[in-house]
Amino acid sequence: MNRRLAVIPARGGSKRVPDKNIRDFYGKPIIGHVLQTARDSGLFDVIHVSTDSEKVASVVERLGYAIEFMRPPELA
Repeated sequence: MNRRLAVIPARGGSKRVPDKNIRDFYGKPIIGHVLQTARDSGLFDVIHVSTDSEKVASVVERLGYAIEFMRPPELA
């Protein structure tokens, strides 16, 4: 059985806009809009967020998505 995987990269650090992935945008974090769009598309069996940030992971989990593993900082 083939499973379709969406990998959403969400780095913790940003030089220009700190915490941009978890900043509020029209009532929810930016990463929430991306995750909802991936879910609503119906294209993916699994949606994985690849992050090196505990703050991003916390927000993603609060939105109802599991973080299977954290990305090592040297790969960020």
